[in-house]
Order: sequence, then structure tokens, then C-alpha cells
Amino acid sequence: MPKASSESLTIGELAAWRGFLRTHARLLRQLDRQLTEEQGLATSSYEVLLRLAEAPRGSMRMKDIADSLLLSRSGLSRVVDELERKGYVARQPCATDARGTEAVITRSGRGAFRKAQSSHLRSVRAEFLGKLNEKQLRELADVWTAVGLAEQPDTDYGT
Repeated sequence: MPKASSESLTIGELAAWRGFLRTHARLLRQLDRQLTEEQGLATSSYEVLLRLAEAPRGSMRMKDIADSLLLSRSGLSRVVDELERKGYVARQPCATDARGTEAVITRSGRGAFRKAQSSHLRSVRAEFLGKLNEKQLRELADVWTAVGLAEQPDTDYGT
């Protein structure tokens, strides 16, 4: 592994870094737009439902959801408020910590999640995965492993 340097980025490094940032930003915007149009659900709301659908008993501490999504607690509260208004999530006191609150996915939330998951996975394939061949997918997976951030995924995304 090469030693990190504070020197200017090479043309190749800059192209790789900017390409990653642009691709990430554009994909997120496109996936969010499609999911909102098709299911009336923002990607951030989908991600909360995903965490809850995969959690034991369909329940997670709000703090843990925020940490897994890299959201502030107030940002998560706004998302959960909206999901609660739609009847997809309920809040309840944490059984193990009186100071904490858990979010629990409801039956209608599970139904909304399943519909949204189908739309979301179709969009992920159409906008990203389907544009790569098997060799490119393996190479990209190897890149994420080399960077070291893909070793412990926080969710299996329906696989």
C-alpha cells in the first residue's frame, strides 16, 4: 500500500476521485427522483424502512439508525416524523434504555417497503449495475474492498 501524501493529485488520481464524487451524487439524485415519483418515498425514508425491515423485531434505536445512515439525530427525526405520518413507522420507548427511543416498522410500512424495494432495485440496476459487465462489477467490488470500506456492509440490500 503506497504511503499517503499531501502532494497535488495526479491527473489519474483527480479523474478517479472526481468521477467517484460525480457518479455518487448523480446516482443518488436520480435514484431519489425515481423512487419519489414511483412510490412517493424519498431515498432517505426508504433507507430507514430498509434498516427496520432487516432488524430483529423490525425495531431499532433511533441513535443506531442515525449512525448507520450517517444522519444527524435531528435529520433522522424529520425522516421518521414523515414515515410516522404515513403510518409506516411507530415510535416507542427503548426497552433497555429509558432515555432512548426505538422506531418500529408497521405492517403498512413493510408493504410500502416491499413496493419501494422493487422500484429501487430496478432503478439501481438500470442506472448503475446494468451499465457494467461482470468483469467490471468484480473489479469495482475489488476496488471497494481495497479501499477497506466495504468489508462490513450495514445491510444486505435485499440480496
